[in-house]
Amino acid sequence: MLDLERLQKISELDGAKIGQLEESDLNSFAVKVNAFIDGFPAQEEKVKSALRAKDRDVLAKSLAAVCDMMRQIYADKLAESCESQLNTVGDTQYEDLQTFIIGLLKAVSALSIDLQMAGYQNIQKPDDAQESEVKNTILAVDDRHFFLTSIKQMLHDTGYKATCINSGASALNYLKNHNPDLFIFDIEMPEIDGYELARRVRAAGHTAPIIFLTGNAKKDSVVKALQAGAADFIVKPVTKSQLLERIGKYIKPEEPEEELPQDELVDDE
Repeated sequence: MLDLERLQKISELDGAKIGQLEESDLNSFAVKVNAFIDGFPAQEEKVKSALRAKDRDVLAKSLAAVCDMMRQIYADKLAESCESQLNTVGDTQYEDLQTFIIGLLKAVSALSIDLQMAGYQNIQKPDDAQESEVKNTILAVDDRHFFLTSIKQMLHDTGYKATCINSGASALNYLKNHNPDLFIFDIEMPEIDGYELARRVRAAGHTAPIIFLTGNAKKDSVVKALQAGAADFIVKPVTKSQLLERIGKYIKPEEPEEELPQDELVDDE
């Protein structure tokens, strides 16, 4: 059964329309949601294939199908953005078209994952009680140094303290003596992937929320991540605003200390 509370918090959906759904409408809406979740990965690949081939005709048809899928589940703003681009597919500079479509696919992938989370029970939800307590330590694990550097830069001066480690084995060794407030794991890593790392982290007794980095919205991948202990997902490529929004659902950063005005500084001499 879909979690209506979660659905109404998905920014890409029309919350007013979701809120007006009668109980008798939920089954029909759930069927449409499942059709979207099951159908999007294949449609996404068609769009990407047309992009690679620079085939504007196939691209237009594939985008139209994605727009229609989004209308069915009340993702009206994304659908409108998609439809406006459809009207200019033949005239837009290819580089601009490509940039728009990559951004659109990322947004729709994130939507698909959020919808899947709304369909599963017993997923860790943000605890409102945490709002009054500072919990700001983060462990990020990815085998790519450039990504870890990006995470450090995005979290600099935000009040969060990030430790970045480039392998699952090193992360498990680190956790013998540390207890972070939140985890960020890439899924695709050598030797110990994100799923296995999450399972071992949970087995070791760590209960902090786990956010997975992914570019894959397929149902089996999302289910596998949820079973491993995922609380949330960030769709790659990652932006600072998206990173802070997802982290902020679960932990609160330390507030920077306010400097006293010059005339309030105490001189001991």
